Amino acid sequence: MLRSFWTVLATGFTLAVIALSMAINFTFGHGLGTNPLNARILGSLSVACDGLKALLPLSIAWQWADGHRLAAAAGAILFALLLAYGTASAIGFAAENRTALTTRRESHNAALNEATDDLGVAQTRLAALPPHRLVGVIEADLAAAQKDRLWDATAACTDATLPASRDFCKRIEAVKGERAIAAEAATLSTRIDYLKTQIARHRHTGAGRDPDPQAHAINDLTGVDISHVRSALTWLLALAVEAISAFGLFAITRRDLHASQPTTPENSGAWRLIAKYTQAPQIDAAPDCRPSGAG
Repeated sequence: MLRSFWTVLATGFTLAVIALSMAINFTFGHGLGTNPLNARILGSLSVACDGLKALLPLSIAWQWADGHRLAAAAGAILFALLLAYGTASAIGFAAENRTALTTRRESHNAALNEATDDLGVAQTRLAALPPHRLVGVIEADLAAAQKDRLWDATAACTDATLPASRDFCKRIEAVKGERAIAAEAATLSTRIDYLKTQIARHRHTGAGRDPDPQAHAINDLTGVDISHVRSALTWLLALAVEAISAFGLFAITRRDLHASQPTTPENSGAWRLIAKYTQAPQIDAAPDCRPSGAG
C-alpha cells in the first residue's frame, strides 16, 4: 500500500514536470513566430513534440520486449530527435529568462548608483553654500529697502554717486546675492529630497543586490568565470527538466512481463494432487471367466 502511494505521488510530480516542460517549450516556440499565427503553430508544435517525447520511452521498451527490434530502433531515433529539440527549447527559455533577470537587476543597480552619486554631489554643493537666511526673510528685507528714499534717489541703484547711496546699493546687492544663495539652497534641497525618494524606490525594487547571487556564489567557490557558471546553470535547468519529462514515466511505470505466465507451477505438489483426483479412472480388463480346461 505504501509503495503504491509513493508511486502515485511520483507519477503526479512527473506529470507536473511534463506539463511545465510543455509550457516552457510552448513559450519559447511561441516567441519564434514572425506573426501571431506562426507563433501559435510553433508553440503548439513544441507542446505536441514534448508530449510524444514523454511517451516514446514506454513504447520503445514495449516494442523491444515484444521482439519488434526495428520498431524500437525507429522509436529510439525519433526520441533522440525530440529530446534534442526539447533540450534546445529549454536551454533557450532558461537563457532568455536568466539574461532578462540579470539585465533588469543590473539596470536597477546602475540607476541606484547614479542616484546615489547625484545625491552625494547635491549634498556636497549644499554644504558648501555660505550661511544665509530664509528666502522669505530676504525678500522682506529687499521690500523694505525699496521703500527707502535712497532707492528712489539712486533710481533703483542705477545712479549711486554719493557715499551714502553707494553704501546703500552695496547692501542691496549683498542681499540680492544672499537671495540667490538661498534660492540655490532651496533647489538643492528639493533635488536631494527627490533623489532620496528615487533611491528608496530603487531599493524597494531590488536594487543594490547581487544581480545573480547563485552564479556569484559558485564563482566564489570554484573560481570559474561567472559567464561560464551562468551557462552551466542554464544547461543544468534545461537538462533536468528534459530528463524528467523524457524518462520520468519510463522510470516509474513498468510493464509486468510475467502477467501471461501461470501463477502456479505445473510441477508443484498441489497441482499434482489436483491432477491425480481429476484424472479419469482407468477400467481394468475383464477377468477371464471361461472354465479352466476349455480350449
